[in-house]
Amino acid sequence: MDVKKALDVETSAQHNSHNHLVLIPHPSPHPRDPLNWTLRRKYVILSVLCLASFSGAIAPLSGQLNLADQEKLYGKSKIQESYANSAALAGMAAGPFFFAPISHLLGRSSVIFWCILCTLACQVWGAVMTHSDDYIPYIMSRLFAGFFGAVPTVLGPRIVTDLFFLHERGRAFTALHMAFLFGTIAGPTFSGFISADVFFPVEFWWTVGLLGFTLICCFLLLEETGFDRRCLENNPETPGGLIANRFATFFFGQSVVLPTTWKETAKIGVTPFLIGICPVTIIMGIFTLISFGFYVGVNALTPVWLQKPVAEGGYGFTLKQNAAFTFCHWIGIIVAFFFGHELNDRVPLALARRFNNGAWKPEYRLHVLWLPSLIINPIGLGIFGAALQYHLHYMVLALAVFLVTIGSLSSVPVTVNYVVESFTKYPAEAGIVIGAYRIVYGLTITFYINPWVAAVDVGWVYGMMAFFAVFSFFFVMLLMWKGHAIRGIQFTRLASSEEGEKLIE
Repeated sequence: MDVKKALDVETSAQHNSHNHLVLIPHPSPHPRDPLNWTLRRKYVILSVLCLASFSGAIAPLSGQLNLADQEKLYGKSKIQESYANSAALAGMAAGPFFFAPISHLLGRSSVIFWCILCTLACQVWGAVMTHSDDYIPYIMSRLFAGFFGAVPTVLGPRIVTDLFFLHERGRAFTALHMAFLFGTIAGPTFSGFISADVFFPVEFWWTVGLLGFTLICCFLLLEETGFDRRCLENNPETPGGLIANRFATFFFGQSVVLPTTWKETAKIGVTPFLIGICPVTIIMGIFTLISFGFYVGVNALTPVWLQKPVAEGGYGFTLKQNAAFTFCHWIGIIVAFFFGHELNDRVPLALARRFNNGAWKPEYRLHVLWLPSLIINPIGLGIFGAALQYHLHYMVLALAVFLVTIGSLSSVPVTVNYVVESFTKYPAEAGIVIGAYRIVYGLTITFYINPWVAAVDVGWVYGMMAFFAVFSFFFVMLLMWKGHAIRGIQFTRLASSEEGEKLIE
């Protein structure tokens, strides 16, 4: 894919100029150290991880658009049918808290493999909920599809930090999270076109094939990346043969995983909650909750506004028209990807070179957010509210969604990367916390959006969101200004970053 090619070209150029870039973290001499693996091997793993994240995001939200069939079958309103999306988001927020500690026992790759298999089973479950009294089981199928489906993306930061050096991570995080976010967009689009003229369960059946293909790729190509550079003797031997290696990785527990105990696993299970109450996480989490949460709210409720009859303030779109409308999300995420690919590593490296004599500070990553978060996102939210308030042409609504998509999605890899680099010993756990902040607003908005609209009108609902989005950026500015001191206020055992490392010589 283009992500792999772009990463390969850039990283090759950087490796050819090691007199300027210092490799952080410093690799060990051991050939099994993932930092010593070939670029091709690293990119294969990253590509499969992106595929797993993409497929895992598609599954729980694949029924987002076809509300009419479900409304008739279950006898529920469109808002009640949208509760399935809230259930999926709740699963996405909760699942990683359970599986992150389990991955320390069974291995990252093994947990990803089995979670994809369970997601596939949940898609079959949702597809057979075709009776009028299946509403609650259908909602539960979406909950568990999200519970399992979000795991590849949340374990991804751990694998990325295992495989890539500091100066490469920005692009790797961009590829990983854009794959996940593209899945949340592409799933409803494909399902909408596929199920437009047939009964709605087909929108789940096609994802079963995609998840099956993902399973095969995971089984053949994913590798365990955990490695102890401080004590090389701790690293277990891995079988050399393909079949033996695959079975050792996915079926025989700890045979290829660094040895750990249940006590250490329980300790890891508590870590996300400890990270979550650290000031740096709370400050970045508030920004994420507001900035990205509004996008989730817009994305989850746009089908409701589009499919409402014109007499009720909607646009009267058919399912196919709604599916076609989602291409404005596609264009937005493509722009966001190229924005992140070009700037997420270059801007912080340039700032380190210009202002700190080549030494690293995690806060340098945050300066990428000025344009998308402070300007583009609020403008998009304002236009979205005006389009609904005055019932402007649907292309104005599409422009608004396009801008909100760019503004919100551009912030995701940056915020995750920053929090991960504030807790370098616990990247998966840090990613879980910031992911939960990212989802929680969109999870709840369907339950109170109608009273909010009734209180201030729809235009001011999204107008207020625009002002809140501007306000949230002050939290980012606070970290830019006092990030070093704020990161120092945390539990001692969690404290770790790469600040001060001489990245450029």
